[in-house]
Amino acid sequence: MAEEKNAAEKAAAEKKIDPRSVYITGTSRMKKEKTVLDDLDEAEAAQRIAKVNEIFDQLQRSIKTIGIYRHNTAHYGEYLERTYRILSDFLEQYDALPLKVETLSFKFMNAPVYQEEASEQNLANKFYRDGVRILIFRKGLTAEELLNWVLICLTNFRSADYLHEDMVSLMWKQEFAFIEYVVVETFAVGVESESEARAEVDKIVNYLYSRLTSASADHIKFARISLEDLEIELEDIDQAKGVVIKGNPATPEQKAKVLDQIEEQDQNRMMPKLVVILFRVLEEELDVDLVQSLQEVFGQLLDSFLIHEDFRTINQVLRKFKSLSRKNLPSGNLVYIQQIESRFIGMMGEPERLERVADILESMAEIREPQEIHRYLTRLDENAIVPLLTALERMEKVDPRRLVCDALAVLGKEQLDVFQRRLQSNKANLVRDMMYVIDKINPPDKLKIIATLLNHPNLAIRLEALQTIGQGNDETCRAYVMKALEDPDTQMRITAARLLPNFDLSHATRTLLSLVQHDEFSRKEPNEQMAFFAALAMTNTPEAMEYFREQLRQSSLLGKKKQADLKRIMVNGLAMSGSIAAYKLLKAELEAGIKEEDVSAAAERACAKLREKLLGT
Repeated sequence: MAEEKNAAEKAAAEKKIDPRSVYITGTSRMKKEKTVLDDLDEAEAAQRIAKVNEIFDQLQRSIKTIGIYRHNTAHYGEYLERTYRILSDFLEQYDALPLKVETLSFKFMNAPVYQEEASEQNLANKFYRDGVRILIFRKGLTAEELLNWVLICLTNFRSADYLHEDMVSLMWKQEFAFIEYVVVETFAVGVESESEARAEVDKIVNYLYSRLTSASADHIKFARISLEDLEIELEDIDQAKGVVIKGNPATPEQKAKVLDQIEEQDQNRMMPKLVVILFRVLEEELDVDLVQSLQEVFGQLLDSFLIHEDFRTINQVLRKFKSLSRKNLPSGNLVYIQQIESRFIGMMGEPERLERVADILESMAEIREPQEIHRYLTRLDENAIVPLLTALERMEKVDPRRLVCDALAVLGKEQLDVFQRRLQSNKANLVRDMMYVIDKINPPDKLKIIATLLNHPNLAIRLEALQTIGQGNDETCRAYVMKALEDPDTQMRITAARLLPNFDLSHATRTLLSLVQHDEFSRKEPNEQMAFFAALAMTNTPEAMEYFREQLRQSSLLGKKKQADLKRIMVNGLAMSGSIAAYKLLKAELEAGIKEEDVSAAAERACAKLREKLLGT
């Protein structure tokens, strides 16, 4: 590498060209360097990928625990401690953890290490939709920095506080020292089509990622990019992020004046003339009869705005009510205006109007101006909670339901019992919505509330509640999982077994070993046996691996077929586990020789499945 640089500098001197440009250009035309993955054997690559899988598994549990105990901010560091320890050990050994960000997944060495369905909770999608294509965690990462990153991942961008923020702006504000990211902004590449431009962007991302995983000692230095290096010309740049503008800050008086001017512009240019006239009337002297007439007129205006789906103007009317309090009004007018405003807000929350809002949301292919609808709904009073819940029950689309639930979480902070009562509904979607609202409100007894769903008549709801509880990592959560191991329903027992390794591994190993060695275990259905073997393999403990080794080597003249059947189920369970220890065990046993041909064939298939899962190949 040094020789090539010297050669580039010499050539540049002869042609009087900036040597840096020649050298950077040269790097993209050289023979492609080997990546770390190219230099590793399969076992070592799988081991690294398994470690990153473990990091993300623990990260998801930590995030879930923080979500359950959101009120307990003093213990966030404790909930994240295990994740930080595993990640720090990885960074100490390998210096950096570079991740490619895809639509629904994070990839390490081209293997998916985090993958979830499309939803608001998908971490990868949150970064991808805001332009992040590469994330890098570096050696030296502090627990505080990791916690700040996790809190960014948990940000609700639908809330009023974050409507104008995104993942990139929040990370930029944090000024992370050991977390780096590559962001792709929207731009055009020459005269290429959008798909061609996207392909070029993908090439850039792949180029950068290959640099970050190269085997050379100076790979970080070469994870830099120039226009010449990628042969791309960018023109008509009209936006620059991170520009610092120096000057004298505006005084509070100047800010107030600007706000008044903006408000005046809203009034003159955006609001209908009738509304402007009505507010002019409110500045004149009022009496009881006039106030009653004005309330009726504002009600008719509200219906007109809803017919035209004009939530923006409704919110402007509400802001205009507030602005009148700053004006010099005739004596007694302010009380009358407050009455009109209160009646207007009351009409906004009446059942028939909320039904109209629900119809509007359901009819939209994509919600227009969701922030305006959110402002409308969150300005309602507590009397609107029940009618809003009634409207929610007949809504079907996910995004509109979520928008209404976000508003309910704001309106119902002191009305938790209204949501709790609906947890026993036989409508699964309504129960999920109520859990979402309760999770947003985040009461101190949230775990206890979730646990009530373990007795819900709907199996799907019981399973989801158990999954939520199982993502926690404290003793209370484990107690609920342990109890579910004895549940009458097979799916509940299987889910509980899979969740047990989320807690103390030695305790999980002892519990699962005692269950699989119990006389009753042989009477269970094969799919349940397989799930318990997979859960035991997921502990990755020496005791668990030794048990599998003994069972696979065991032979008996009596009950030979029954024993072979159990071994096949065990091998399939090992394949389901996705464990690097299980992969190594099966590979070693195959090399040593498995006596039963059908069990050996099953072990071969299991090894191939594990290899694909761990390496992504």
